[in-house]
Amino acid sequence: MMSICAMSPEERVPVPDKAAGGTLKKAFFCIAMLLAFCYGLPVYAQRPKNILLYTNWQNSNIGDIGHTPGTLATLEKYIPEANVVCWMRSTSAEVEAMIKKRFPKAAFVYGNIVEYDKPQNAALKMAFDTADLFMWNSGMHLNFGVFGKDWAVPTWSLFALNYAYSRHIPFVLYGHSFDKFEDNSHIAYRSTLDRAAMILCRDKESQNYMQELGFRPKLLDFGPDAVFGIDVKDETRAGSFLQANGLEPRKFLAVVIRTNSPKILDQAGHNDLLNPVAITEAQKEENHRWMQKTREVITWWVREKKMKVLLAPEVNKEIRYAKEWVLDSLPPDVQGNVVWRSSFWNVDEANAVYAQAHSVLGLEPHSLIMALANGVPVVHARAQKYGKKGYMFRDIGLGDWLFDIDQDSSADIIRALDGIATNYPRAKEKVAGAMQFVQQKQQEHMMVIRRLLELPGN
Repeated sequence: MMSICAMSPEERVPVPDKAAGGTLKKAFFCIAMLLAFCYGLPVYAQRPKNILLYTNWQNSNIGDIGHTPGTLATLEKYIPEANVVCWMRSTSAEVEAMIKKRFPKAAFVYGNIVEYDKPQNAALKMAFDTADLFMWNSGMHLNFGVFGKDWAVPTWSLFALNYAYSRHIPFVLYGHSFDKFEDNSHIAYRSTLDRAAMILCRDKESQNYMQELGFRPKLLDFGPDAVFGIDVKDETRAGSFLQANGLEPRKFLAVVIRTNSPKILDQAGHNDLLNPVAITEAQKEENHRWMQKTREVITWWVREKKMKVLLAPEVNKEIRYAKEWVLDSLPPDVQGNVVWRSSFWNVDEANAVYAQAHSVLGLEPHSLIMALANGVPVVHARAQKYGKKGYMFRDIGLGDWLFDIDQDSSADIIRALDGIATNYPRAKEKVAGAMQFVQQKQQEHMMVIRRLLELPGN
């Protein structure tokens, strides 16, 4: 007999057990089909399947914005017959307009699940009532001890998953990182996450961690971050920006920084690992060290490669620090060849700009993912304290371009960029190979979702 570990993901995930119950929508559909058969009425095709996608964590980070169009594009490619309702955690008119322009069938709902089993409004309740699958988009929300130890946050997260389960809606975690379950909190999480039809970890470190802690969903696998699927581009805005700043295609390095600093919209004293309000002396030293290495790499690029640099924001809070801690401290001859993006942007413009870069260097990961999706080489110099997600680059075959900003020197990063520039065709081939692997995993897991939706293979 084949062991479960030797089976394909499709074989490991069973079709939901109809005998165990189902949502009313399935019962009504079956009754309608039976009546049509008995009375000789015309029988129409099966109703479209509905996916409820929980997504769009914040509008101050193009990575969080990018998860939504990334997953929508992947679903459209492999499950085009499905309808998708986006349950937006955060939103704006600009973000929704961008999504609707590319995905006109997409719908939006808002609100929370309160008191364990009460959707906050009628639209959210209807979205659950008609859902055949609940997907939680990429992120690192289902941790305890990363952003603090307030049980209200994980409790609410588990409400949403348990509500879906109580409605007999299979749920999937799509491209997550699991960094910490402090104070034995994994025991509380496990009772819910073991009910998942599929948990995809965007880095293998998270997958191993979940296995070590005894999590046993129907399928636990490595699955790339949702942003890898992105294809939205605002070519008009991007073209105007590039032209206005003298940035020619394949002749500039985009640089994305990350600092210990508070969110722009969070000055109320909230403190967490990623966005500290009360910055410690140790964190100030980290900022100094990280930005010094960044300046050294930029200086080398401008002087040796004779190409420009774009300081590009992944998170709106970093615009200020890119100028104060990077641009303003560069040598004058270098400074004149560095473009500082002074305003924030939507993900479609950013994606179109990254597509024109020679390479992208980032302390943040999602701008790099967008670059890779456009065939552009990247170097990721991340701080280990920001979690396991950085390992995703190693896990798709780009380990040579992954660095620890604390442990590795600027010379190490420069050597990687020099290797890319020296043999650019080879670097592009390497990107293509990584993206082929990403797309293989996307297809594999979309076939699992088709099975969960009781749709034929595509």
